[in-house]
Amino acid sequence: MHKGQLAMLPPADGRRAERRIVNLAASLREPGAAIVDAEVLNLSTDGYAAKCDLPLEQGQVVYLKLPGIEALKSRVVWVEEGKAGFEFSTPIHRAVIDQLTENERKAAPRGHFGPQRIY
Repeated sequence: MHKGQLAMLPPADGRRAERRIVNLAASLREPGAAIVDAEVLNLSTDGYAAKCDLPLEQGQVVYLKLPGIEALKSRVVWVEEGKAGFEFSTPIHRAVIDQLTENERKAAPRGHFGPQRIY
């Protein structure tokens, strides 16, 4: 499920930050509520888009949990057919995004390029 960085999208549509297209396993929770699985689709220093089964409403506060970092407070900006866009309460550092996407890259499996010959 983890693919790391797939593409970079320049700021557009009034966005302030460049987005990375990703496929990251995450979880979301409302304050005081149960945790649900989510899939982060894109990520920037200012926010993210995700798919999840949590019923969301514009303006709602949720916490995003990604591997290796503390939960991040965010607010729902838009909701559309099982997907939603979120804005972080405090922008995250670009190095955090680099770390998340770098950690999710997979090395090529051994022997992927055919049998190795030993001479």
